[in-house]
Order: sequence, then structure tokens, then C-alpha cells
Amino acid sequence: MNKNVLAQAIKVTMPVFFGYISIGIPFGLLVVNAGYPWWLSPLMGLAMFTGAGQFFAIALFSTGTVLSVIVLAEFLLSIRHIFYGLSLIDRYKNYIRRRPYLMYSITDETFALVTTVDVPSGVDAGKFYNLISFLDQSYWVVGCLIGAAAYKILEVYNLTQYLAGVDFALTALFVVLAVEQILIRTDILGPIIGAVVCGFTVWLFKAGRFDSSGIIWVSICFGLVMLFLLRGKSFYRNSRNEKGEVVPSEKKEEVSKAGIVLAVVFMSVFAVLFLIFSKPHNLLADGLGRLSLADALAAVFVSGAVVLATRVLPFAVFAKKNPPLCIRFIEKYAPPLILMVLLVYCFKDVDFSSASACAPYFICVAVAGVLHVFFRNSMASIIGSTVLYMVLSRLWS
Repeated sequence: MNKNVLAQAIKVTMPVFFGYISIGIPFGLLVVNAGYPWWLSPLMGLAMFTGAGQFFAIALFSTGTVLSVIVLAEFLLSIRHIFYGLSLIDRYKNYIRRRPYLMYSITDETFALVTTVDVPSGVDAGKFYNLISFLDQSYWVVGCLIGAAAYKILEVYNLTQYLAGVDFALTALFVVLAVEQILIRTDILGPIIGAVVCGFTVWLFKAGRFDSSGIIWVSICFGLVMLFLLRGKSFYRNSRNEKGEVVPSEKKEEVSKAGIVLAVVFMSVFAVLFLIFSKPHNLLADGLGRLSLADALAAVFVSGAVVLATRVLPFAVFAKKNPPLCIRFIEKYAPPLILMVLLVYCFKDVDFSSASACAPYFICVAVAGVLHVFFRNSMASIIGSTVLYMVLSRLWS
């Protein structure tokens, strides 16, 4: 492997490294504390590779949740990957041999990197994307392994305190990528809608209206509905058929109506599903006790298959044929909207009860954005704002 390519990929994924290691460690601790062997933690990182899904799964395992509820919860939590896949069809379509792993390894952070970073000159894009995906998963598995096998040692020597705040690197990464999208696009309606819709859903979560597992995909869904309604007609009006001819007026009218119908279907179906199943843990009226190791293993692999299905579905349906205009619309408008949703989602765990509790977070988000606007250096923006957050969060604690 070209060492320069590896160095470039490591540089690009370094913020994910800091975030995944710092988040993977507590996940490993949860697995061991729930009474499971240490090796279950990295195994889940390999078989499922979904941070939020793994945390949610352990919570359900520890309360003896039945497999059907676990599967449903994982599906609802991972449904956002369908939108990610729709946005990556064009980017991945020429990498037949690499595509299976590229599909399997789609996560929030990997999607954000792949849709934003520039491929180094002279480098095979498929190899570069594959390397980014592999490194991201490696960081996550290593974090899970460290947490499960070595957290107690860190506790003994009081080293865990130095990890506090380093997970802000993921927030800083989303700040940088969102700023980059805004700077390179003339139409910023997508990011604006993403921020407003996700801000509203985060507020509903804070108010206890629904579970955090639905914030991302509900925001993406309703954001796309708004984009369809506000940008659908102009998009279809400017669309051309394969021969380069302007789409006939009757066809424009047909696809415009199809886009609006699709938007309504998205809104109705997902809203009903979410209202019914937004808190699957509420179904556990009389916990059955911790799942046995055999049952937990079965749940891990079945959940992994469910997560993989949400990532593969768009490619299976549209990769071998020209996607309809409504899918091309998603490919064009979804990435900036999703990046802004992911950024605002990071605020769900911020304590807004007092200025001193939330000030470090807001200050460092602003610093990351300003640094990137002026210097356009991702590493400087991310590392600088993360170090500042680690300092400020201690001073204000």
C-alpha cells in the first residue's frame, strides 16, 4: 500500500480516532459491567459497527429484552443509513469489488468524511474510501477492546480523567464538515432546514417527548420533506434526460407530483412508526433479567444483519439502473442536510440548565467554525477546539 495514501487517510480520520476511542472505552466498560465477557465488546464492533446501536443493544440485553423488540429498535435506530446509502450510490457505483465493505461500513462519521474530503491527486478513489472506512472501524473496535479489557487498569491509576472532553472531537469534525459544505455550495437551504428541524427534535427530546434514538432519522426524513416541497419543482424543471434534452413539461409535472407524494409518504409512514415505537424500552414491563450469553450473541448477529440491510438496501435497488429523479434529488440535497443534522444532534446531551454548563460547548463549536472559515485547516480547527473544550469544561465544572 502506498504510504502516502495511508498517511493521508490517517490524517483525514484522526478526529474520528479520538472520538471513537473515547466513546468506545465507556462502551467496553458497559459490556463488562453488564456481566458479559470482555470479548463481546470488540465482537459487537465487528458484527454491528454502529455506536448508538451498540449502546442501545447493551441496555436492552441487560434488561432481558426479547429479540423481536431488539430487532425493531435496531431497525428504527439504523433507518437513517438508508438515506446515507442513497447519497453514496453515485460515489460508490464504480467500485464493484470494494463496494461490499464500503456498504457495510457506512456510519455517521464515515459518511461525513467520504462525502466531504477530497481524494488525493493520483490516488484511486475507491481505495481511499475503503481505507477511510477500514480505519474508522479499526478505531471503534480498538476503543471497544480497550474499554472492555483495560478500563479497570485505567481506573486504578486514575488515568480516565484525562479522557474527559476528548469526544468533542466528533462534534468539531461535524462543525468543520458542515462549514465546508456551506462554503462550497451556493444553495444553503439544506443546512438551514437541517439545523431547524433537528434543533426542534432535540428540543422535543429534552422535553421528554420521544427517545433520542429517533432524532437523526426523523430530522432527516422531515428535512427531506421540506426540501422536496421547496426545491422539488425547480430541480425537476432543470433536470435533463439521458440524451441531454430538457424534460418535457408533462414529465416535469408528473415527477413533481411524484416528489410531493413521496414526501407525504415519508412523513406519514415514518411519523406513525415513530409515534408507535419511539420508546421500545417501554415495552419491557417486567424485565426478564439479563439475557444469557447465547441469547446475547444471537441478538448481536441478528441486529448486525438488520443494520447491514439498511445500508445495503439503496444499492441493491438502484445501483444497477439509473435511479429515478426523486433519488437523484436526495443524492444532491441530502449530504449537506444530513451533516447539519449530525452537528445539531451533538447538542442533545448538552446541559442547558445553566450558562456555565453549556457555555464551553457553544464557545468551542463557534471556535471550530471560525478557525475553519479563516484557515481551512481541518486538523487545526478540530484539535484546537477540542483542546480548548477539554480545558474550559474543567474550568467551568
